[in-house]
Amino acid sequence: MVNGVVRVCTTRRKRSEEIPSLMIGAIFSLEALGPGSRVDELCPRRSPRIGATGAKALAIGWLALCAAGGASAACSVERVGTTELVEARDQFELPVVINGSPAIHFLVDTGAEKSAIDTSLAQKLALPEIGRRGHLIGSDGLKGRTFSDVTTDRLALAGVAHVSFPLAVGDLLIPGKPTAQAVIGANLLAQYDVEFDFLGKRLNLYRVRNCHQDSSEFKPWATPHDVVPLKAGFRNLLSLPISIDGKVLELLLDTGAVRTKISMDAARKLGLDIEKLKAYAQRTTSYAHSGRSMTNYSQRFNRVQIGESSYRNVEIKIAGIEVKTYDGLLGLDFLRTRKVWVSYATRQLLVEQTPVKRRRPPRPE
Repeated sequence: MVNGVVRVCTTRRKRSEEIPSLMIGAIFSLEALGPGSRVDELCPRRSPRIGATGAKALAIGWLALCAAGGASAACSVERVGTTELVEARDQFELPVVINGSPAIHFLVDTGAEKSAIDTSLAQKLALPEIGRRGHLIGSDGLKGRTFSDVTTDRLALAGVAHVSFPLAVGDLLIPGKPTAQAVIGANLLAQYDVEFDFLGKRLNLYRVRNCHQDSSEFKPWATPHDVVPLKAGFRNLLSLPISIDGKVLELLLDTGAVRTKISMDAARKLGLDIEKLKAYAQRTTSYAHSGRSMTNYSQRFNRVQIGESSYRNVEIKIAGIEVKTYDGLLGLDFLRTRKVWVSYATRQLLVEQTPVKRRRPPRPE
């Protein structure tokens, strides 16, 4: 589908479980009609030879298909799974069952492209390799440890089973450092809308159908909340605009990051003197998924705005990170005190509103 136009080219006779297929002439099949889509193109598998009768049938079918495309189905939101969130190392994990094994805690990471497990854990579970190999690339933008792909017969998350689900396998554990042994990334999370109740330690998965960003029917919460538009990037990664001292940056939504960080280039956009920052700012050390350490420099800003929520006197880390086209990472320090709904279906971030007296700024280092 391009720009809301469904272009159907299929060689298979297949009936969707959700949207009825319409077969006419040289085998046309409407298998997917997205929110706000219109049907104005069809692709025959081959140019059929049809007579007058066939042409008439084709025209009738075409009109019926256009009518079906013009009638939009109702926006619906259905909860399909729920599970506990476990806080560990200032991050949040959830139990996952692989091939019937005892539950394993996976870090929930919207900033990770792929779901992954540590090599030792994959060996323990005897997961077969698919054969693909690559490198783990961390937020420093550098190639790090190698990984290979394996497949699971059955991966169960929040009561929802995924058959033949692929996982990247690499050395996720860093000796002497508190790191997660497994990660659930965007390749799985993007199949749902995800509700994070960080204070209540709960995660819910929802199936959202026929809803879009401008849909007035998409109202999953009755309680007051802010709505922030999201941009979909490479491999289902999501980003959002935030204002820092009046200047807008685009940050990757990253529930795997404990702290919000911006790059050196982003710091320059904000008018900071990098040499002075490195000379006088407080320093801490963290580790990227590449396995390399990086130095973080602390900087306080007068005002940070995310949607309708405003924070003052906020400390943000500045580091040598390279996260593709983004200016940095929006981490748990801005998310953990709220209920948050990440809508992959409608490209929105819903953030629970809290009374001003209860609203807390990001926690200090």
